[in-house]
Amino acid sequence: MSRVEWTRLEGNDVEAVVAMFVSRENPTSVRITPSRGDGGVDILDRLSGDKVYQVKRYCEPLNKKQKDEVEESLKTLTEDPRWASLKVTSWHLVTPWDPSPEAEKWLQEVGEARGLTAVWHGLTYVEQLAAKYGDVVDYYLHGGRGRIQEAYETVSALFAVDRGEKLDVPSVASRIQKALPTLDTDPHYRYELRFGAGSFPAPAERPMLVMTWMNGVTGDGPWVAVDIIARCAASAQLRPITVSGRFVAEVGSDFEGALRDFVSFGTPLTSPVGAFDGEVDAPGGLGGRIERAQVRMLSLGDSLGGNPNLHVQIVDPGGAVLGAADLDRTDKSDGKDGTRVVLEEVNKAFVIEDRFNLVEQTANRVLQIGELSGAPVIAVRSAMQFLVHCHAPNIGRVSVRHTPPELGVPDSLWALPRSAELDRELKLTSRTLDVLAEIQQHTSTPIRVPDLAQTTYDDVSRWYFAARLLRGEEVIQTIPDDQVLMFDLGTDFEDLEGTFAVELPLEVQIGSQRIELDPMVVWLTDATMVSRTHSEGRTHYAFTTPDRTYRCTRRPDETSE
Repeated sequence: MSRVEWTRLEGNDVEAVVAMFVSRENPTSVRITPSRGDGGVDILDRLSGDKVYQVKRYCEPLNKKQKDEVEESLKTLTEDPRWASLKVTSWHLVTPWDPSPEAEKWLQEVGEARGLTAVWHGLTYVEQLAAKYGDVVDYYLHGGRGRIQEAYETVSALFAVDRGEKLDVPSVASRIQKALPTLDTDPHYRYELRFGAGSFPAPAERPMLVMTWMNGVTGDGPWVAVDIIARCAASAQLRPITVSGRFVAEVGSDFEGALRDFVSFGTPLTSPVGAFDGEVDAPGGLGGRIERAQVRMLSLGDSLGGNPNLHVQIVDPGGAVLGAADLDRTDKSDGKDGTRVVLEEVNKAFVIEDRFNLVEQTANRVLQIGELSGAPVIAVRSAMQFLVHCHAPNIGRVSVRHTPPELGVPDSLWALPRSAELDRELKLTSRTLDVLAEIQQHTSTPIRVPDLAQTTYDDVSRWYFAARLLRGEEVIQTIPDDQVLMFDLGTDFEDLEGTFAVELPLEVQIGSQRIELDPMVVWLTDATMVSRTHSEGRTHYAFTTPDRTYRCTRRPDETSE
């Protein structure tokens, strides 16, 4: 590939090409759209430690005016309140001119004066990226844009399988596989093919996926899918995928509410089948008219911002820590009214959804309990204890995980408003998990949370009985009036009455798990044998006591005196 004659290019072309180089080299970085000046930031890469790139068109030694522009960019970055939250690790000047030693020294001094490390990426760096990303040069400078558009039209014709034509997956796949390589020079997107039969597949789980085009026969017929994958975050800014059209929603329906949430906060949306008519403008010839469609809107996974791994403590008015939980920021979206943020407890015990309405200056936090069944008891117990304390006058203290919690930021929204019914549910669940966690300390078998909706009072009573024994308590039990106390002793005793003790296995049924624990000892005082029977080589004894009670204890430790 021939070298680019940077000095012969118009300044805007230089900046457009060089900026695209930087975006491709740093795919998670985003372009900053100036509102009242860019604030010294052209490209920002938060995921790499708040790196800032400033792209300039300078192709020759800098004159005084150009140096002043650079200094002004650095000054604005450090003084503009819009960037006050940034923790800039380095400021990169990118321009197709290699600095002289004097120019490099000047930039370092300018950066040091602002408390920043300034890095100059000159012609050598730019030429390396030009060789690496030749598709960018071809698209922006050598007429590649027109050729890509022609390829779009060709591929569009191939994808537009007539409704009356029987869709044959092998033949269509072959046609598409031949056409897709013509789009490999698209600097913004790449395209991957999937095909199969039966129900349409779910969207692929992969980074930078912005759209999936599907065509096929509903039901058991064949289908073909093309995934459109952004080469960098700037792709969607420079070549956006747009959808225009009209939704039909009945007033007062769930879909109407979901549609309003999407518009206001960018909340993910799945419309009913047939609720949308419109037009899609997408790359690769994959757009066009759509009718009676179902639309699914997802939030962007790469918009979570820095430090998505959080630690939250609940503290009382005196500052005492009542509970703590680790949460991950798993989703974030924006709409015309404000921002929506989703936080998920690391063991998926609960999910918090925040909605910040910037228009009305309000904030709302909603709690949703996760599916606890099957989760390790120890993992979710602390999460439930945490939620029990999430009420006024307690508040939250939010910090980045693995940093000192006491340096966290107070958050009054953790005083969650909740109904009396939810409050009772949280407390009951927390107490039940406390009992199971106590049993867990005495077995190497991981205890998993049973289906609490199917758990009875008798189940919890048996778990509580076992927990009391395991902590060393003596538990007095009562024999119901119409029952006797039965033992299978495995040995034939002629006269077994009075005061004696029997060692028995201690087992508890927790959901589908049967947990074996250390044996227990049953103590009978002035016992009377009611019956003795033999069955299959075993002897079964029935007893009662004068006050119809007996005592249960944990078997003494054999090492104790």
